[in-house]
Order: sequence, then structure tokens, then C-alpha cells
Amino acid sequence: MSAGTPTPEAASDGTPTLHVGSDGTATIRLQRPDKRNRIEPDDLVVLAGHLAAVAADPAVRVVVLAADGPSWCSGYHLGALAGGERATVGFDEVCDRLEDLAVPTIAALGGNVHGGGTDLAVACDFRVGAAGIVLGMPAARIGLQYYASGLRRFVERIGPDATRRLFLTAETIPALDLLRFGYLTELVPPEQLTARVEELCAAVAALAPLAVSATKRAVGLLSRGAGPDELAAIQRGHHDSMRSHDHREALAALRDRRPPHFEGR
Repeated sequence: MSAGTPTPEAASDGTPTLHVGSDGTATIRLQRPDKRNRIEPDDLVVLAGHLAAVAADPAVRVVVLAADGPSWCSGYHLGALAGGERATVGFDEVCDRLEDLAVPTIAALGGNVHGGGTDLAVACDFRVGAAGIVLGMPAARIGLQYYASGLRRFVERIGPDATRRLFLTAETIPALDLLRFGYLTELVPPEQLTARVEELCAAVAALAPLAVSATKRAVGLLSRGAGPDELAAIQRGHHDSMRSHDHREALAALRDRRPPHFEGR
């Protein structure tokens, strides 16, 4: 996996690609650097297909969303929007599906992030940014209130004050501010981005996958103000994990002083 170089699966038409490595890392790559990695209507269908493939593959332990070039993603193609072109899959649906993946997701932000690209990134669990990148959210500048699930994601992940700064000013926000208010989970020198993302992937892949997915789901419920039913479901997840094969394997590995071999059951 590489956060900033093309994969062998690169499509000649610039549509996003999916590569699943033997280490359990699935990399979805945006590859229209000459168009600032804007998302075309047909790309949404392709991305939805990639996310469905990842969700159905038990070998996948972590997903990386990467991009080629100095712009990570500039969002949806405004020319298509102005022309009335509509995709069969909405931009919001793709971001929702990305957020809802059971496995952890990492946005490897090696370039600037604008428009809907900001939601693609915030839908990920981790957002590792290269020093010097900037972000801009111009929705109000083009007369749009952003869609509900996207605004909900921003408020949950970075809070209402930071969301107001992004959406109510349309200012260009520098990387240090993005780190300060939590949009970025980490900020690294550009030359260290790929290595750091690979470290995160390895750390996630070494854990028990059922426990990871259950914990991700629980954190999502709690961040939205979990009520009694949700808290009960989280507690059931805890008890289920205590009865899992992976938990027994982890205890056996500790006893035997060896690395555990998790099977996701």
C-alpha cells in the first residue's frame, strides 16, 4: 500500500481503483490529478461498488482512501451539477457507506481537500494529513446548504464551532488549524505520510477484527447520544466478545508467549 503513488490497477479512464493487499489493507485510490481528483457522476457508482466489495470481503481489515497528485479531492464535479447531470448513487450515499464500513478507515491526505472531498475524508475514522495541506468548504458560496448526513458527521467529528468556521466562512483552513480542532487526527511531514499510514494499517490489522468492528460501531452509537437500547446493544457486544474464539486465542497466546492468530470469530 502506498498513500501517494499509483497502483498497478490504475484505470486508464481515471476512475477510482480498488486494490486489496495480502496484508488485509484495501486501498481505494482517486486518480484524476489533472482535475484535482474531482468526483464525476459515474465515479460515485464505482466508489459504491468498491465499498460494497470491501464490506463483503472478510480478509479486509482496514481501508485506506488515497489520491494521486497535489489535490486530494475537490469534491463533486460542479459542471455536472450545473448541467443537471445526476448519478444513480448520491455523493451523500457514498460518504454514508464509507462511514458505515465495519472495518476502520484511513484518509491519507497528501494534498488539499475541498468541497465534498472534505466529507469523504471526515467519513473516515482516521485522517492523516501531510504538513502544508489546506481545506476549503465553499458550499454556501455556491448557494448550497450541505446535506444532512454530512453536516451531522462534521458536528460529531469536529464539533459545532469548527463546523461553523468551515461552512459559514468558506475560508481556506491551514493544516495546523485542522489538527487543532480535530479534523486531522495526525499531521506528518509529506515524506512520512505513506510510512505513517502503513504503520496505522499494521496496527489495526494486528488486532482481533470482531472486537475492532464492534468497538467502532459502539463508538459511533455513543457519539450520537446512545440511549438505553443502544447502551444495551453495546453491552451485548462486550459479552459476545468475551465468548469469541478470538478472545480465547488472545488469552492462549498470552499464556504461550506467542503472537495471536485471529480468525474473526
